[in-house]
Amino acid sequence: MRWLKALLVSLALLLGAALVPMRRVQDDSMRPNLQRGDLVWVLPVQPLRGDVVAVADPLDPAHTVLRRTIVDGGGKIAWDDGGLRVSGKRMRQSDMGMADGDRVFEELLWSKPPARAWKWRVLLRKPPTTWLSGQVEVPDAHWYLLADDRDRATDSRWWGPVPATAVRGVVRLRVGRPDAWRGWVQWLKGWE
Repeated sequence: MRWLKALLVSLALLLGAALVPMRRVQDDSMRPNLQRGDLVWVLPVQPLRGDVVAVADPLDPAHTVLRRTIVDGGGKIAWDDGGLRVSGKRMRQSDMGMADGDRVFEELLWSKPPARAWKWRVLLRKPPTTWLSGQVEVPDAHWYLLADDRDRATDSRWWGPVPATAVRGVVRLRVGRPDAWRGWVQWLKGWE
């Protein structure tokens, strides 16, 4: 039975590779979810909050970077002493332990209605780097994007909100080495 599962996964990967090009992760800005050298499939679909997207780098549009969608047009994001607030809702963080010498936190954001939870893991320094002054309102047809390794990457904290037209696709599948947080193959989704 185990060999059948391995065969089906292998066939799915081969079929997917033939239909959708794979990209290699070039940096560590999305650790611990994606690591340098991982292979990802970027599908040309509309992102949802919490998705990892491939986006044209606002500093060098010929270059593509991976970032997480946090707030879309009409939303607000703010940082205060208690942490990150998205459209007035506190983003809950749970300590998950250590990975490669960094503290890992799981972020959870609830949205109602409809009731959905977005959940992902991030690397944060404690105390966190304060990087927002006041509140940022995201214009229509824009996204506020954050890296998962928050203190070692540039993102909307420096660029500002990014036009939705700069998004080149959504990362849906990752293939790479397993570790404490991930397996060999991981289906990525922003909400659960």
